[in-house]
Amino acid sequence: MARKIGLIVKPDPNARRHADALERWLKDRGCEVVRKASVLPLSSKSAGGHTGAPSDLFCVVVLGGDGTFLSAVRWMGDNQVPILGIKFGEVGFLAEAAEDQIYTAIESILSNHFTTRPRIRVDVEVWYQKELIKHETVFNDVVINKGALARLALIKTHVDGRYLTDYRADGLIVATPTGSTAYSLAAGGPI
Repeated sequence: MARKIGLIVKPDPNARRHADALERWLKDRGCEVVRKASVLPLSSKSAGGHTGAPSDLFCVVVLGGDGTFLSAVRWMGDNQVPILGIKFGEVGFLAEAAEDQIYTAIESILSNHFTTRPRIRVDVEVWYQKELIKHETVFNDVVINKGALARLALIKTHVDGRYLTDYRADGLIVATPTGSTAYSLAAGGPI
């Protein structure tokens, strides 16, 4: 049975050119390739889970930067599949390999010579007047703000179903261990 490899590609001519060559290379090795361009975030009005990635993927290879990597995580939803980031973007903190290491890294994966690092994700629900208005599972960070309201928002927080505290603020930023504190700093908040 052929291994099914997900391939998420940054919308960039250089990344697409490398993806074309990589797709041929993988098919020559008997792999089936499921190729996608970056997956956009769901609408801020949507509630519900993500769809898209087949559940039988062996791994996902990302050609792009951190934005494309996060796009791949959204596409994967709840699937527990290794994701290999190849840096083709401006920011590549989440990438494990550089552009010139593509084939070496993927050859290691195909021959089962790799290790994985489990990453924590946060399941976020946003409720307004007892109505679920947003449900997301985030890999990096989540920002909740008051929107167009001119007053402070009351943010009631629960962790693992248990009440934590209430915040009166213009927003709240929650980051996973993988998530960057840069957003909090840029927003003028604490780390």
